[in-house]
Amino acid sequence: MGDMMNEGQHLGNDIDLSQFYQIFFEEAGENIDQMEQMLLALDVAAAQDEELNAIFRCAHSVKGGAATFGFADVAELTHQAESLLDKLRRHELQPTAAMVDVLLESSDALRGQLAVHQGSASTPPDTGNLVARIYALAQGQDAPAAVVPAPVAAPAPAPVARGRARRGGGGGARPPCPAASAPRPPAAGPCHDGSRP
Repeated sequence: MGDMMNEGQHLGNDIDLSQFYQIFFEEAGENIDQMEQMLLALDVAAAQDEELNAIFRCAHSVKGGAATFGFADVAELTHQAESLLDKLRRHELQPTAAMVDVLLESSDALRGQLAVHQGSASTPPDTGNLVARIYALAQGQDAPAAVVPAPVAAPAPAPVARGRARRGGGGGARPPCPAASAPRPPAAGPCHDGSRP
């Protein structure tokens, strides 16, 4: 029996999860789109349990996939959104326009984070203030004001090398970066609660 466990563990270590990244990116995008549409249609004065549960499931699916593939920044942001949504669906908090706004803002930030992991963007969105606002709302507090970042000057173009261009030596898509860019708020729980998305 011990040999079986070692063999299974060995096989598990040989699996290259990167082959599944594109599927995750597509499903995450669909879940974010659905979440956004449901949030836009949500009547905060008469939110139905079915609506809140559906929005929660979208966030939960994105979080679970992100945690599985090691995209810690995506998992952390969706964990915070999921925590707020969980309190809404359990009727621990009453939905407000501010909550909907911050959840919609998180949808945009998640798209930006996913774009970085896909290699179609180079700078991840700064989500520190957003995470703090979601966290405050989930604690029943007023969210701190949103920080509007100062405009950033465009980087200078890279110098052009003279001579022949190298072929086949790189320049492909960047590999995903699993590092988190947002600081964790105090007393935040783990990103993955052990349940499957």
